[in-house]
Amino acid sequence: MLPRRRWSWLIACFLTILITTAPWHGQAAVPIERLLQQSQQQYESGKLEDAKILLQTVLQQAKAKNDTLTSAIALSNLALIAIQQGHWKEANRVISQSIQSLETLDDSSAKTVVLAQTFKVQGKLYLAQGNASQALESWKKATVAYQQIGDATGEIESALQQVQAFQSLGLYRQAYEKILEPLQTKIQQQPDSIAKVQGLRKLGEVMSVVSDLKEVKQGEALSSKSNQVKVQAKEIVRESVTIAQQLNHLPEIQASQLTLANLIAAEIRQTQGASSLKKREQEQLRKATVEARNLYSQVAATPSPNQLQANLNLLALLIDLDHLTEAAQLANSLKPVMANLSSDRGSIEARLNFSHSLLKLQKRGRSTDQDAIAILIKAVNQAKDLQDPLLRANALGNLGQAQEQQRQLQAAQFTTEQALFLAQSIPLTHKISSLDQVYRWSAQLGRLQEKQGDRLGAIASYTQAVNTLKRLRTDLAGSTDALILEQDALEPVHRQLVNLLLPSNGSQPSTEDLKKARDVIESLQLEEINNYLKSNCIQAVEIDVEVPPKTAVIYPIVLSNRIITIVSVKDRGSKLYPTTVDQEAVRTTVEALQAGLRKSYSLEYQEPSKQLYEWLITPISEELQQEKVETLVFVLDGAFRSVPMAALSDGEQFLIEKYSIATTPGLKLSDPQPLQAKALSGIAFGLTERRTVKLPDGSSQLFSELPSIDLELKVFQAEINPSTTTENKNFTHDQFVKSLKKSQAPIVHLATHGQFSANRDQTFLVAFDGVINIDELATALGSGSDTRTTPIELLVLSACETAIGDDRAPLGLAGMALKSGARSTVASLWKVNDDATSILMQKFYKEVASRKVTKAVALQQAQRAILKDSKFGGHPYFWAPFILVGNWL
Repeated sequence: MLPRRRWSWLIACFLTILITTAPWHGQAAVPIERLLQQSQQQYESGKLEDAKILLQTVLQQAKAKNDTLTSAIALSNLALIAIQQGHWKEANRVISQSIQSLETLDDSSAKTVVLAQTFKVQGKLYLAQGNASQALESWKKATVAYQQIGDATGEIESALQQVQAFQSLGLYRQAYEKILEPLQTKIQQQPDSIAKVQGLRKLGEVMSVVSDLKEVKQGEALSSKSNQVKVQAKEIVRESVTIAQQLNHLPEIQASQLTLANLIAAEIRQTQGASSLKKREQEQLRKATVEARNLYSQVAATPSPNQLQANLNLLALLIDLDHLTEAAQLANSLKPVMANLSSDRGSIEARLNFSHSLLKLQKRGRSTDQDAIAILIKAVNQAKDLQDPLLRANALGNLGQAQEQQRQLQAAQFTTEQALFLAQSIPLTHKISSLDQVYRWSAQLGRLQEKQGDRLGAIASYTQAVNTLKRLRTDLAGSTDALILEQDALEPVHRQLVNLLLPSNGSQPSTEDLKKARDVIESLQLEEINNYLKSNCIQAVEIDVEVPPKTAVIYPIVLSNRIITIVSVKDRGSKLYPTTVDQEAVRTTVEALQAGLRKSYSLEYQEPSKQLYEWLITPISEELQQEKVETLVFVLDGAFRSVPMAALSDGEQFLIEKYSIATTPGLKLSDPQPLQAKALSGIAFGLTERRTVKLPDGSSQLFSELPSIDLELKVFQAEINPSTTTENKNFTHDQFVKSLKKSQAPIVHLATHGQFSANRDQTFLVAFDGVINIDELATALGSGSDTRTTPIELLVLSACETAIGDDRAPLGLAGMALKSGARSTVASLWKVNDDATSILMQKFYKEVASRKVTKAVALQQAQRAILKDSKFGGHPYFWAPFILVGNWL
């Protein structure tokens, strides 16, 4: 995790600079300087009210002597106190007084120094109140002032603060182009100094924050990949550590070590979220863990302003790594420290951080809720004293969670209701932060109501949480400042709401509840895709999409102790089919099927294939026959996302032999339109040669040759006319982007190695000169450019694969298609036999080019052709991996 921005450090730094201006104050210099020094000492000890009294004395003395400059200094510091205490009106009042008084003075270097620092404080105040635009303007003024007096350090600091404002506004590209790129050169050119250490450290931290920016300059090929920015950010912070060590400046050494540890820890957590780590990745994870732990321990070993934060971050990392004994020991050693903290904002946030770790330990039997409850009650009272409703709501919500774990359900509900009320009353200046809390505490309230048997109350609270999340996404739509929620904060809310809406007593729910359950599961799909993409770009349409004739839309939803299948058919509405089965049994059956399907020599797939058929298809088969359904469209959930539904079997026939099949993230995310009436043309890219390419994590990997792709591309050109193909050394990053920008072809075929992973940074296609990541692919295919004015109607990826047990990997496929605007995507779930792929593609494109069938039927006919080909023995390994995602017409 990134370190919290400690107000206390910023205040101390600011006061130190202001104290150096004291000789400008004439006869009053000595006593005022002493008062300023004493106020700084009170800050550093957390005694904000004592510091405030001292500064008020400075202000009185300065006014008595008409010392405007000193008055401005005191007012600026008083504004910092008010910011720290959450007294926004007071902070705005005194910072305005400080600036107004400075504007009455003649120009001088002393005035400019104080004015620059005051603008910095004003920027922090604006940002704290949620006004990033005004914060940006204040920091721009501070930057200009520092430039006027030749203060490179101040210029760098205020420029980096501008990046914070750009980030809050979602303007990542502008932040990178206007600030980060030119600033990096300026910092590097400075001689080794404390200022350079601080500048490098802050630069690295900010670069890491914006590292999910994939294309800095829209339309340019492959600029600034996320992993490259992350690696560069770490190297910059490492350099700041090295320089600080050469200067033998312990506080700066520790500050840079803490930042570096945080960057490494963030990558550790991301890597842990991926499934099926390769041996190389496991070794990298081990080394990163050792380094992060060592860095945290080094900072925590010596008393400093960063010592507590290092311990808290180390504690969180140990818990995430499941080193629970060591984590519990560290937590016990920190309890006396937490008890003696002051009541400022930084201390309250430290208590919330610590209590969060204690709650995690308690869930695993290594702590008690009473410890966390006592700490949180203190935090709630201190936040109340600071008159900060957002901080108090956060403390109350966490207290409710602790009470829930202690099984104090009524108390937890009352506390959570208070937190929710406060979060809902936050002014619009804190819109995003308050809505985030409304989501969390609504979900928590729903869980508490459900535990106490209040079904209707729980439904209302869960619904509020889901609707709040939609509102957050809508407010952030088009912004690259993405809302990212942890899976355990996202998934249970939607699933529990569905579980409550659909009774388990065997009765059919109302049409309204069925529709709502359908919408909730589609909403979950949307949230998971946006989370995966780290974006807010995918939005659902707010209209009901009608189910076409002879089509059934099937929602198999995995709950804790049952599968509920909702079937929607034209003119018949929706109907629920429940099946009692344990969630773990579903997972193991799915993984067994995945493993069996990937063995062309084995029949291990048969039993799990039949079992899934019995769970999902047998209960609904009668309705499908009655309605004369010909096409099944699955909105797949959880583990089912990685299952090729075509390979399910009743023991006699595969599902693909009975129905054409497609999948979609949801009807509200699809745009089903027939392809038959459109003019067909195509563009294809292929890689037949063996290539060793550098992967996004910096390692290299050898990809085998794909000799049959040459035939595959010839088939494409023969069936889709007119069309163009680009192969091997001509299939480079730049040529790929340029060709797609020039093309209006509705069909794009990519015949090359590809990988879809739960880790989006490990999702890519292989070109001759390297990899193309998911965002680069989506941008190149997208219809939002100046040259491509029509969307991709059909995107085919013929040699991709996903890992077994990785049920989030298909999110990358769906997300890439949705982000690019591709209406339909055909892709493989695993790398398959070259000959089978060529035959399948030939049949598929022949059917598409005939304009007589839908894309779903075209794929069905192609798969059935391989199924019946004696050369392949009918084994689903050869035909089942190909799935159709999106528009099936």
